[in-house]
Amino acid sequence: MMAANDLAVISVLADMGNGEVKESRIDLPKVNGSDAAFSEPGRIVHWDAEWHFDPAGVTFENKALGGHIVLLGLNEAHRKWDESTYKILEWGKSQNAVMGFCHMQYLNDTIQNDLTCCIPVDYPVEAALGTIDFLAEDVWLNDAAIKAYYRLLNCGFRLAWTAGTDFPCNESRPFGSLLTYVQVKNQPMTYRKWIEGIKQGRTVVATNGHVEFLDLKINGVSGPGDEIKLKRKKTVEIDVIWTAVKPLTGRVEIICNGKVISKLEGTAGPGEPVSLKNRFKINQSSWISARRMDETGHQSQTSPVYISLKDAPVRSSAEDAWYFMKWIDNILVNIAPEGLWNQYYTHELDSVRKRYMTARDIYEKIAIEASRKQ
Repeated sequence: MMAANDLAVISVLADMGNGEVKESRIDLPKVNGSDAAFSEPGRIVHWDAEWHFDPAGVTFENKALGGHIVLLGLNEAHRKWDESTYKILEWGKSQNAVMGFCHMQYLNDTIQNDLTCCIPVDYPVEAALGTIDFLAEDVWLNDAAIKAYYRLLNCGFRLAWTAGTDFPCNESRPFGSLLTYVQVKNQPMTYRKWIEGIKQGRTVVATNGHVEFLDLKINGVSGPGDEIKLKRKKTVEIDVIWTAVKPLTGRVEIICNGKVISKLEGTAGPGEPVSLKNRFKINQSSWISARRMDETGHQSQTSPVYISLKDAPVRSSAEDAWYFMKWIDNILVNIAPEGLWNQYYTHELDSVRKRYMTARDIYEKIAIEASRKQ
């Protein structure tokens, strides 16, 4: 099943949550920190885990509000119930796991009151508190997911963008129909080096299998996950090369702080890449990424290159920080006594409220700092 998209690595996620995947009792003991015994050279198969107790959409005794968490690099996994995602993230951190929220495509670019099985309610909270390393999309495309990611980057948080197939929920498509390219700088390739590459933000996501790739370079050497430190305002050279193994028509775009600064329509195919170059002056600390678009939305997306001007953090949008303050305010209203979501907290409410308030304070500080720059 890996051969269809020529995958070098696959994370098989045991269900350490509500047991919706019925084989979880068999799968969980396979999470042992080692590659699966049937791995082959060039085909690493590794068991890790996904935690979720869905608040809506399925019927189970336990329900949790925060979202689905993918935990990579675990030494062991077992069914673990808690009301709050942060307890699971703390547990994962104790195993040096690389962690993030998946199913970002469930977002719809509004402050959320209607729950689904998988909406990542806690993603801006844990991003602000520094407990997650990546965000992921899967199953279908939704540009609202990318916009949410850009909002976090505009607030100065450095997270990798990733993707997965979500089999068997998406069993009609081969493994890697949505995939994550990871740059592993030191050979030999290992699973640990692969997930550390994710943690470092050295990723490019493709949403149509192993068909296309975006190569982003700044000043000829810096790629996704790298940081460029500038002592003064300076112009940088941005190069994006779009390659494809079959003819594809679309638009390559360079994004700086959430805005398109350069774009090029074209058709990429075997031996015929599309190359986009741009010289851009950096006037403030920024993030720069590349994406490939078509009429349906984003098809490929790189994680950013970060550019720090005089060691200042990115503070490119007060509006985005306000958005997350409103998001958290909405959670606080909904989990309060008599709130729509109060039922999900029977013993963790006080500690969770304090955590949400801490995250809100972080966004408020960011909003103030960004407003001064605008």
